[in-house]
Amino acid sequence: MAALVAASTSAAFAGGLDRSGQSVDILFESGNYGEFSFGYVNPTVTGLDPFATPTGNMALSYNMVNLGVKVDLGEKFSLALVYDQPFGADIAYPAGSFYSGIAASVSSNAVTAVGAYKISDRFSIFGGVTGQQVSASLANPLAGYTLEVDPATGYGYLAGAAFQIPDIALRVALTYRSEVSSTNDVLEFGVFPGTMNITTPQSLNLEFQTGLNPKTLLFGSIRWVDWSAFTIDAPIGGTVLSYDSDVITYSLGVGRKLTDNLSVAVTAGYEKATGGTPSVLSPTDGNISLGLGMTYTMDNAKFTLGVRKIWVGDVSAPAFGSFTDNGAIAIGGKVSFEF
Repeated sequence: MAALVAASTSAAFAGGLDRSGQSVDILFESGNYGEFSFGYVNPTVTGLDPFATPTGNMALSYNMVNLGVKVDLGEKFSLALVYDQPFGADIAYPAGSFYSGIAASVSSNAVTAVGAYKISDRFSIFGGVTGQQVSASLANPLAGYTLEVDPATGYGYLAGAAFQIPDIALRVALTYRSEVSSTNDVLEFGVFPGTMNITTPQSLNLEFQTGLNPKTLLFGSIRWVDWSAFTIDAPIGGTVLSYDSDVITYSLGVGRKLTDNLSVAVTAGYEKATGGTPSVLSPTDGNISLGLGMTYTMDNAKFTLGVRKIWVGDVSAPAFGSFTDNGAIAIGGKVSFEF
């Protein structure tokens, strides 16, 4: 039932550029296992520019895809391969305000190979490597500036440990992920080539679950991302994106098995507002979310659907304007199977 978190797109519209949440739950699925999940996020972020002119909706909708397969190699070893899109951004201010024409996009694709070793029935350790490709673009008509960042690949690692009591479905897993750096070719102002480094931040995930009774599961996660160390510095344009503070995202949910085939869950998420300097590229601060999900089991396959409503925090400053009462709707699905 904890898989309902993924289908409810729990990391959608999180702080910084966070998108997938980078879970390692697939390692703890029983037997040989595969999954495909998808999400669609439709945000609405509108406000007033410094002259009190409405900006229109500057946040574009986007899709997310995740693929994973896990196999057991004997009784103690298992191996998983995961594809996700961990970080991203898509914004474009429509015509009619001071910010008209400002647009930015960040995209990423990552493949992670992770192996787990079962020390005992209750303790396991795991680790692996990640290859991640990042690209980006920025247009700022106010400064006459454009930036195109070509795709480039960097590598990092993850390591963690887990404690389990299978009889009561209890599991606590802690995962550390390193920074991932790439050296990207860039083009500024449409004519000036160069190179720049993009380093996505380190993170720490604590994921947990426990059975409350044979039909009810409590689950959740705490994710810390070192966004205060993140910056995109162009050779000519200088710092085009940075964050003042780290971000901690909390998620808590309860799942209930209604029949042998049908389970439902409700999840809640919270991300504290940091109160940092407002950014035209990301005019929100913190969020609260509520999600609902349903899983249907048929033989060795499971089909999950989820929906999540996200309320994002307000931001305002005299020379910036104000963005209030914004949010997003996220929907997702997941197909998983044992083989």
